Amino acid sequence: MTAVQLPSSNWVEAAPFRAWLRQLASDTGQPWRVLAHAAGVPSPTVRYLLLGRDGRTPHRLRAVDAERILRLCPEVIDRLRHEPGACASLRAMAWALGLTGASRAQIAEFIGMATSDLAVLMGGGEVWCSRLQVLRARAACEARSITPADLGVHRESLGRAA
Repeated sequence: MTAVQLPSSNWVEAAPFRAWLRQLASDTGQPWRVLAHAAGVPSPTVRYLLLGRDGRTPHRLRAVDAERILRLCPEVIDRLRHEPGACASLRAMAWALGLTGASRAQIAEFIGMATSDLAVLMGGGEVWCSRLQVLRARAACEARSITPADLGVHRESLGRAA
């Protein structure tokens, strides 16, 4: 993706960024919440941008969020898939998801990990974890209202993307 210079105002037109997120979701297969975490944009902002409120989508978006969304592309998602992530925080989030009633198969699907690897991870064993898996787990925890404080880990270790 080529660099685009955004206007210096605090707000920009939302429609192109809504379209870009929809295209990214389609191209990468990642849910909107994962894209929000990967971009470093608050999930409520992305939810509102994509789904709107009372049947109406926003016409404008904060420039800082637009810039972060614009930096996100399939190559960034692919890079996150291949970069090592924090397995200890992934383990804590997997356990937290399980304690809220998610099955092992559901947790594996949420985080994009084979169920056999998940069993090893949750059992305290060594497996390779990616930053994307950590972001997917973080998004799944957020969807179930599990907070970092609930996990007993620092928010920074939950894997914010660059």
